[in-house]
Amino acid sequence: SHVIGFLGAIQPGSAEYYKSLGYDPNERVGLYGVELTYEVDLRGIPGYVRYEVDAVGRIKRVIERVEAQAGRDLQLSIDFRLQQFAEQALESQLVVRQRNEAPQVMLPEGIPDPQYEEVNYYKAPAGSVVVMNHNTGEVVAMASLPTFNPNNIKGSNPESFRNNMTQSVYELGSTFKPLTMAFAIESGVASSMAKRYDATAPLQVGGFRIRDDHAQKRWLNIPETLVHSSNIATARIADELGQQRMESMFRKLGFDTRPDIELGGKAAPLWPKYWARTTVMTTAYGHGIAVTPLHLASAYAAMVNGGVWRPATLRRIEPGKAPQGRRVVSEATSARMRQLLRLVVTYGTGRKADAPGYRVGGKTGTAEVPGAGGYKRNQNVSTFAAAFPMDAPRYVVLVMLDSPVGNAQTHGFSTAGWTAAPVVNRVIMRTGAMLGVVPDETRDVDVADLTPLLWKAAAKDKAKGAATPVIAPGADE
Repeated sequence: SHVIGFLGAIQPGSAEYYKSLGYDPNERVGLYGVELTYEVDLRGIPGYVRYEVDAVGRIKRVIERVEAQAGRDLQLSIDFRLQQFAEQALESQLVVRQRNEAPQVMLPEGIPDPQYEEVNYYKAPAGSVVVMNHNTGEVVAMASLPTFNPNNIKGSNPESFRNNMTQSVYELGSTFKPLTMAFAIESGVASSMAKRYDATAPLQVGGFRIRDDHAQKRWLNIPETLVHSSNIATARIADELGQQRMESMFRKLGFDTRPDIELGGKAAPLWPKYWARTTVMTTAYGHGIAVTPLHLASAYAAMVNGGVWRPATLRRIEPGKAPQGRRVVSEATSARMRQLLRLVVTYGTGRKADAPGYRVGGKTGTAEVPGAGGYKRNQNVSTFAAAFPMDAPRYVVLVMLDSPVGNAQTHGFSTAGWTAAPVVNRVIMRTGAMLGVVPDETRDVDVADLTPLLWKAAAKDKAKGAATPVIAPGADE
């Protein structure tokens, strides 16, 4: 509904505009979504002739002639099969379906009667999902909940008309950390993957203290900073980058402008008014700057496609006709980021997003929701930004859940690793083959040069003098 939109009567504020185009006041026009954006293109222009006539109605001369123009066909990039699956996957996490509390009844075949089945996932008031071609920017699926019934507009909740993918901005938390890491690699700040940063204790900057949710209390190298999702190490990296480079890279990703896509009502980002030292540090891990989820999806596409940012689009692009875009990072940096994102899913906070054979890479992000007087400690925005397959990327998948609630299945956690990551898994498992990605468990990204850098100081390993790969504690960040 949010993408296609709906038709309705010409609104009073638009009457003169449509009259100037030759519309009849009683015609129905596009009022939302693609129907609104491409109303004139789809409808065309009706032709007409104006005459001067005499007193008895005889034509004296032609005053004006406008030739009719047929409406143009519009081919969308949306795949409606994928759209349906994306909506279902998102709905399954946002909606708690309460079934009849009567004793469960077994059907004759020994199968539980579905009307008594209890579906108990992560209740949340809002969320969104997008699936995007990483190279062209084509959106093949975009869903936002809550949604509305286009056939019953008057009966819909006004809040349901908000497309959370393009019309809402959020602090997207740790999903920004890979972007910061890409900036650091590209600029030479992260000159080696083995370069280490002090994360032994919280980082005090003036009156502001930066902490880690799952503190390792040791120095962390580049891969470990992402795998363990360290705010402290990321902040130190951003401090080395400095304001000018951080701000410049964010601008290259379009984070200072409304998202690029053919829809109306797009939200403007919340851009820092003043870039203090703490601003540089906190924006590096997604706090102090707010963008739409679509901004982030386009950024991840650039990060894995070889380093070129291209605008998102709902129009189908012919093969070889993708826009030139603008280079954000080099191909070498992009290749390194594919390795690092794969490590996060293999060893880090994104394990629940992994889909067998699809070689998923990505990053979790959990950020507290801002409110009156500060942040709400018990309410967060949970996001997982992913791409697949990471050895030869094709698509970006991003899921955002606004204020999910933990339950027994998540052990009470409402953070991204437990809530948003499983939705990404479900979307990829259901749609990967439809997108032409054949699952293959014999292939993967070569991360052999990075895995030896993941270790823990266990006593037995010290005795052996060996470094062993470690799975990050708490896949709930």
